[in-house]
Amino acid sequence: MWSRLGAGAVLLAGMTVLAPPAAAFAEDPVDLGGAYVLDRVGAVAGDEARVQAALDDLYERASIQLFVVYVSTFANPTDAAEWADATAIDNSLGQDDLLLAVALDDRAYAFSIDDGFALSDSQLDRVEKSTEAELVNDRWANAAIAAAQTIAAEATGVVGPSVPDPGAGPGADPAAPAADGTNLLLPLIGGVAVVGGGIFIYSRIRKRNAEGNVTAVPEQMTQKQLDQRAGSLLVQLDDSLKTSEQELGFAVAQFGEDATKEFTATVASAKHKVTAAFTLRQKLDDAQPDTGQEKREWTTQIVQLCEAADAELDAQADAFDELRQLEKNAPAALAEVRTLAATTSARTEPAKASLKTLDDTYSVAAIKPVIDNVQQADKLLSFATAAADKAQASIAAGNGSEAAMAVRGAQASLGQAGQLYDAIETLAGDLVDANDKLVAAIADTTQDIAAARALSQDAASAPLAPMIAAAAAALAAATAQGNPIVSLAQIEKANAELDRVFDGVRDTQQKITAATAQLDGSITAARAQITSTMEFVSTRRGGVGALARTRLNEANNRLGQAVALATSDPVAALNEAQQANTLATTALGMARADVDSFQAREQYTASSVDGSDGADLGGILGGLFGGSGGGGSYRPSRSSRSGSFGGSSRSSRSSGRSSGGGGRSRGGRF
Repeated sequence: MWSRLGAGAVLLAGMTVLAPPAAAFAEDPVDLGGAYVLDRVGAVAGDEARVQAALDDLYERASIQLFVVYVSTFANPTDAAEWADATAIDNSLGQDDLLLAVALDDRAYAFSIDDGFALSDSQLDRVEKSTEAELVNDRWANAAIAAAQTIAAEATGVVGPSVPDPGAGPGADPAAPAADGTNLLLPLIGGVAVVGGGIFIYSRIRKRNAEGNVTAVPEQMTQKQLDQRAGSLLVQLDDSLKTSEQELGFAVAQFGEDATKEFTATVASAKHKVTAAFTLRQKLDDAQPDTGQEKREWTTQIVQLCEAADAELDAQADAFDELRQLEKNAPAALAEVRTLAATTSARTEPAKASLKTLDDTYSVAAIKPVIDNVQQADKLLSFATAAADKAQASIAAGNGSEAAMAVRGAQASLGQAGQLYDAIETLAGDLVDANDKLVAAIADTTQDIAAARALSQDAASAPLAPMIAAAAAALAAATAQGNPIVSLAQIEKANAELDRVFDGVRDTQQKITAATAQLDGSITAARAQITSTMEFVSTRRGGVGALARTRLNEANNRLGQAVALATSDPVAALNEAQQANTLATTALGMARADVDSFQAREQYTASSVDGSDGADLGGILGGLFGGSGGGGSYRPSRSSRSGSFGGSSRSSRSSGRSSGGGGRSRGGRF
C-alpha cells in the first residue's frame, strides 16, 4: 500500500494549479504540490469549476480521489504509463487514489492505479473507454469529468449525470414530461415532497431519532470521520438555521414578538455557534499550515458547536410546532396564503421589467446571480397554488393534518419566491450605487496615476511601473465590461496596489487619507458581492456545499472587520474589505459549480409532482426543513493504466509500479 501523503506534503483541498499556454516542451514527472488538477498547458482554462465539481462528487460518493495532470509531452520516461506511475510514486499517492496523465502533443494518456485499488479490470476498462471518448475529440475537461463520473458509478453501482458539453446549458428542461406522461422531477421544498397528489413533510434535521445523537463521540472518530462529519453538519445546520429563521418570521407575524421571544433567542444562539464553526473551518482551509493536533482540535470543535446548535433547535422544535397550530388554524392560514400568493404574483411583471432594464444596462456577468430569478419564482408560485388547492380540498374533506402540511409547503414556496424578487431589487440598487462610486474611483485613480508618473524616474521609483500599468488597465476595462461592481473592486484594488508602493515617498497621514478615500467604494463593492452570493446560496441552498458556505461566512466576517476598523485604521479596513470581496467572489463560483453538479444529478433521481410544473425545486430549496445541501469538498489518496485516445493501437498492460509496490498500468493514444 502506498502512503497517503509524503513528509512535508501540503494538502490544499479543492485546489487547481493552472499555467498559461506555452510552447510544447518535454515534461518530466511532476510535483503536484498538493493540487488535484495540474494544468501545464491551459487545457482546462475556463472549465476549472466543472472539473473540480466532478472530483468533489467522486470523493463524496465513493471516497476515491482522482488527480489529473495535463502536459505537452512525456519525458524521462517517455512511456505514458511509466510517466504516470513515476508521478504517482513521487507524490506518495495512496491505494484509493488514481492519477490521470494526459500529454496533448503526444496524443497519449495514462492512468496510474495502485494494485490494491478496489475496481476490477473490467470496470477500469469502462473508465478508460469513457475517458478516451472525450480525449479523442480534444475535450480535455470532459475527459477528467468522464473519468471521475465513471469511477464513481463503477464504485457505487449508481450511475450519475452525463458529461455536459462545454458551454452547454443545464440540458433538457427538467419539467419536460417522460414518455409515459409523468413528470421526471420530484420537487423538494426543504423536505416537503409532493408525491402522487399527497404532501408529506419530512422531519427537520434538528428532530433527532429515537436513538439520540447520530454520531459517535469525537474522541472515538478518526480524522477522516471527523472531517466528513464536520462538513455534513455545517451544511445541515446552515440549512436548518435558514429554515428556522423563515419559520420564525411566520410565527412572529402571526403571534407577535412577545410570544416568540424564546424562539428568537434560540435561533440567535444557534446561529452564533454555527458562525463560530464556519470560522474554524476557514482556519483549516486557509494557507497557514496546521499541525495534526490543531486540525483535530478545530474539527472536533466544529462538530461540537454544530451538535450544540442542533440540540438548541431540537429543544424548541416541538414547542415551535405547537405554537403555530397549523392544523387547527389551517383555514385562516390558507386565507393568508391566498392573499400572499396574490401579492407575490403581482410582483412578477415589475420584476421582469426590472430584469429587462438591468439586461439593457449591464453585462450578463453583472446580472447573472438573478438572471433566472423570475423563472424560478414562477415555478414556486405554481407550486404554492397547487399546495393551496390541495389544502382547500383537505379542509373540505375534514383532513386538518394534510391541510396544515399543504399550507406549510405553500408558505415556504411563497417566501422563497418573494426572496427571489427581493434579490432582483437589491442587485439593481447595488449596481446603481456601485456605478455612482465608480465615477469617483475612476477620477481618484486617474489622479493617482498622474501623481505616480510625476515622480522622479530613478531606481527607487522602478516598482511603480507595473502598478501604474495595472491601474491604467483597470481604468480601461471599467467602461468596457458593463459590471460596475466588478469594475469598482478592480479599480480600488489596482489603486491600492499603486498606493502601496508610495511607502517611501508618502508619509503615514497621506496613506491614511488615500485609504479612507478608497474604503467606502471597497466596502460597497464587498457588501454588494456578499449580498449577491448570499441570495444565490439561500435560494439554491439544497445544492450548495460546505466550502462555498465557509468562504461566504469568512467574507462576511472580513466585511464586519472592515466596517469596525473604518475609523480607527482605514488602511487595515481597506485590506479587509478587499479580502471580503475576493472571498465572496470565490464563494459564488464554488456555489454555482455545486448547484450545476447538483441539478445535473437531480435529473436522474426525480419523480413527478401533481399540480406543479416540475420546477427544479430540489436544487433551489433543498434543506428548507433541514435537508442536507449538495456540493462538497474532499481530500487527496494510486495504480496505472495508460492509453492513447484516437488511435487503434493501445499499449499492452504492464504490472507494477517502478517502486515495486505493484500496480496496473493502462492507456493509449488518441
